[in-house]
Amino acid sequence: MLDLHQQMKGFPLMGVLNCVVVEDNNKQSALLKDYIAKTPKLSFSGKCGSAADLYPLVIQHRADIIFWDIRLLDNRVMLRLKESGYYPIVICIADKQEQEEKETEMDVFSYLIRPLSFERFLSTINKIRDYLSTTIYIHHRNNRFVFIKSEYKIIKVKFEDILFCEGMKDYTQIYVRGRAEPILTLSNLKSFSYKLPQEEFIRVHRSFIVSLTHIDSIARNEIYIGKKIIPIGDSFKDDFYQIIEWNS
Repeated sequence: MLDLHQQMKGFPLMGVLNCVVVEDNNKQSALLKDYIAKTPKLSFSGKCGSAADLYPLVIQHRADIIFWDIRLLDNRVMLRLKESGYYPIVICIADKQEQEEKETEMDVFSYLIRPLSFERFLSTINKIRDYLSTTIYIHHRNNRFVFIKSEYKIIKVKFEDILFCEGMKDYTQIYVRGRAEPILTLSNLKSFSYKLPQEEFIRVHRSFIVSLTHIDSIARNEIYIGKKIIPIGDSFKDDFYQIIEWNS
C-alpha cells in the first residue's frame, strides 16, 4: 500500500493546490476526482465537459492545475488564459499514441497516460512538486524578475531584459539584454516557460520562446530580434499571429 505522506514528502509549503478537470467521460472524471481527493495538498474544485466552459471555472476557483483530456484541448482557450495572465499548470490526459502525435504541438506541462492509475497520478504530481520546489508560481506573484540557476551561480534576471530563450534538450539558453553570452540553465524549455509571464512571452517554435516586447520585425515566418533570426514553427503560427493581430 502507498504511504501517501511519504510519497508527497517535501511538497512545497504553499497551501492547497486547486484542481479542475476537463473530461467528458464520467468514469474518468470520477477517477480523477477520487485521486485528487486522497492526495495531500490537492483539492478538487470542479469539472467541465468541454473546453468552452473551462475559462470561467479556472477564474472562479483560481485553479492551480488543470487535468485536461487531450481530445478536448483547445488552443484558443489556452491562449485566452495566457492573455489573462493567469495560466495554471496543464496536465494532459492521453494514451501513448496520442501523446506521441501531439507532444510537440501542445503547450502542456506533462502527460498523464491512460489507462489511469494512482501510481501514475502520483508520479505526475511529484513532477509538479519538483518544479514548484525550484520556482514560484508566476500567476501568484507580482515579482518582475526570476532567479536562474546556472552552473555554480544563481543569477537574478529581470523579465524586461530577457530577449528570447532557446531550448537545447535538457537545457535552456536565456539571451539577456546587455549580456554578451546567454545564461545556460539545467531546465528544458517547457519547464522554464512556466517561470515566465505568459502575457509577455510566447513559444513560437519547439526550440524558441520570444519576448513580445523585444521583437523588432517579422517577415516570411521569421522573427527578428537584434541580429538573431528565429523561425516560427508550423504548429505555433496560429497562436502567434493571433497575438500579433490583437496587438496591432
